[in-house]
Amino acid sequence: MAPCRSASASSTRSPSPAKRPSSRSPSRSSTTPATSIRKRPRSRSCRVRAVRALLAAALLPVLSAASGPSAGPAGPFRVAGGLAGLAGQPRAVAVGDWNGDGKLDLALASAQPDGVQVLIGAGNGGYTSAGTLAAGRSPAAIVAADFNSDGKVDLAVASHDSNSVTILLGDGSSFQPGVTVDSGGAGPTSLTAADFNGDGAVDLAVVNATTGEVALLLGNGAGGFVAGPRYAVGRQPVFVTTGDMDRNGLADLVVLSQGSNEVFVLTNAGGAAFSSSVGFGTGDSPASAAVGDFNRDGLADIAVANQGSNDVTLLLRNGSGSFNSLTLHTVGSRPVSIVAGDFNGDASLDIATANFDSGDVSVLLGDGGGGFGVVKNYPVGANPVALGQGDLNHDGRQDLVAADLGSSEVAILLNNGVGVFGVSASFGVGTQPLAAGLGDFNRDGGPDLAVANYASNNVSILQRALPTGFLAASNFPAGGTNPAGVAVADFNGDGKLDMAVANFGSNNVAVLLGDGAGGFGAPTTLDAGFDQPVAIVAGDFNGDGRSDLAVVNEGSEQVTVLLGASGGFTSGGTFKVGKSPFAIVASDVTGDGIADLLVVNAQSNDLSVLTGDGSGRFGTATTVSVAARPLGLAVADLNRDGRPDVVVANGGADRGGGGRFTKAEDAKAGSQPRAIVVDDFNGDGKPDLAVANQGSNTLSILIGDGTGRFAAPTTITTAGGPSALVGADFNGDGKLDLAIVNQSANTVSVLFGHGDGTFGTTP
Repeated sequence: MAPCRSASASSTRSPSPAKRPSSRSPSRSSTTPATSIRKRPRSRSCRVRAVRALLAAALLPVLSAASGPSAGPAGPFRVAGGLAGLAGQPRAVAVGDWNGDGKLDLALASAQPDGVQVLIGAGNGGYTSAGTLAAGRSPAAIVAADFNSDGKVDLAVASHDSNSVTILLGDGSSFQPGVTVDSGGAGPTSLTAADFNGDGAVDLAVVNATTGEVALLLGNGAGGFVAGPRYAVGRQPVFVTTGDMDRNGLADLVVLSQGSNEVFVLTNAGGAAFSSSVGFGTGDSPASAAVGDFNRDGLADIAVANQGSNDVTLLLRNGSGSFNSLTLHTVGSRPVSIVAGDFNGDASLDIATANFDSGDVSVLLGDGGGGFGVVKNYPVGANPVALGQGDLNHDGRQDLVAADLGSSEVAILLNNGVGVFGVSASFGVGTQPLAAGLGDFNRDGGPDLAVANYASNNVSILQRALPTGFLAASNFPAGGTNPAGVAVADFNGDGKLDMAVANFGSNNVAVLLGDGAGGFGAPTTLDAGFDQPVAIVAGDFNGDGRSDLAVVNEGSEQVTVLLGASGGFTSGGTFKVGKSPFAIVASDVTGDGIADLLVVNAQSNDLSVLTGDGSGRFGTATTVSVAARPLGLAVADLNRDGRPDVVVANGGADRGGGGRFTKAEDAKAGSQPRAIVVDDFNGDGKPDLAVANQGSNTLSILIGDGTGRFAAPTTITTAGGPSALVGADFNGDGKLDLAIVNQSANTVSVLFGHGDGTFGTTP
């Protein structure tokens, strides 16, 4: 008998977890290394002995923690879900609950192409796109109000090039096609909504910059408008807002004149009749204003963002009907938008500005007496042009929205309650995401994500957008129901990455061919006797240079192998594994250059190893007992002996599994660990672990010592129901980052690696 060859190391950086909900057990994960293993024959007896020797020496159970999860570090986040790579260039933003679910949504007035992009909030700072609505040429401003008195939020959009205002009536779930009215002048740049004539219906005031006036559009309470009075205001008016400036209970107008560096106040005398405008000096080139009581004297004051002088002018109303002018701290470069709100919960108004040239948001905390603290700047992206505010993640605090014209994205700044903001790195995907695959779908050299969404029956593609996020999710049909797993490979040999999706509900596998630009064609369905396919992995199992598939069937407790061929796939057979298989890895665990398959089985509490023979077939499974309820696994050389080791995530808290293997170690994680990434997080050349814990909504980071042992975990709080985990350099700094698929939150969140074993929500 020929001697058996020693095993060589095989590790994975970027797993493809796959899971689904189950009445018998919680959702599961698999780790799928994207390695190409060449064909080489070997003897069956050598394979069996090699596998047994490997597993007797190196199996690391990752067990759930006995104590409750510790709180993760608080800190800033980066771009929220679906808010990068928008369909057009955002110029203005409105915040409101468009669909009546109690969660704040967004609407963006955008150009190139023109329209209103609607983004639906998940209530956690994440958003998904609900499409784009037509709204004139070059939309410049947007406001939300109830224009037809039905209790549902509507939108009004001012379009600069078409000299019009488009009314989009909300029906509680979406918006009806717009009705267009004349803006009352030429070149509308801003608008505001209030009941200006006291009839109980919401009206509009529109600044028409070209004709140098403010025009009233009087609402009829049914969504219609008629032309009202027009008022001349200075030279080159650019912005309008409203407030009760004289305490008579009527909505007055505050208009900025960029040509004369003034703010004009038009007081309402009733019946939509306004007094002659009175101008007050501002800084250089005023661009935006916010009305509020900044010194708590009961009078409405005005804060003006001056884009020419890079500062904010505060006009404090006095008892004589005039204003005392104060210049506040310098803010970022070219402030073009300003909002006021209580950001730190002290009952005093604070200020935030969007700074176009410096690409940041400046926050100034008010002291309640008209004074403000030192400015704090938050980078948000290229050319932020508009700000909005609201409680975007349901924590009772006012958050900020910044629309970035230059990068075609929207940044979400989440408030920690003391006036410190972070930028969220949560990206909206479909409903109940369970699995993720990693690949460069648009061939730009960066890692993109494919996420299988179990409840919405689609796959979300997130394309990387440097430096700190992904583009808005593009969704593609899964080709079946309840997709539970996704594998990424080039299945047709055209040099472009494709997807294969395991559809648990419809008992099929669908292949979607990539176009090399981030898009995918219609799914082609494979029906090969699948029975509740729950996980899938790609690899070259017969050494012919084509990508093959191995599919885990929970129902039949088998693995189905499909061999890539010209024009599709051929059957490679079915192979028995344990009870309730959850996750699969393809890796050469015996060191002969031929791919083997490893499957964890949740109900039988064991690991099945199917050794490949190089022809696309696999031998009878070798079974190794592990700890209770294994739900995920990874393969890597944990002790640096040149042989691959196995890491198993065990959802149960039983420690018994680890003691059955020589040299095996138990490593504590959080509650119900699901998915694992193995890599060197701190640059010491030793493999470390990251474990997503679905039961405790945490991520555990375990630093390895190079002998197969790991330090006590560092715990980071995640969004709801982390179900899958992948690792890659998502921000281009050369350090490994982590992307977490959150099943309950319907998001993918990113933690940026710092290169020292720590991760955070900022690079």
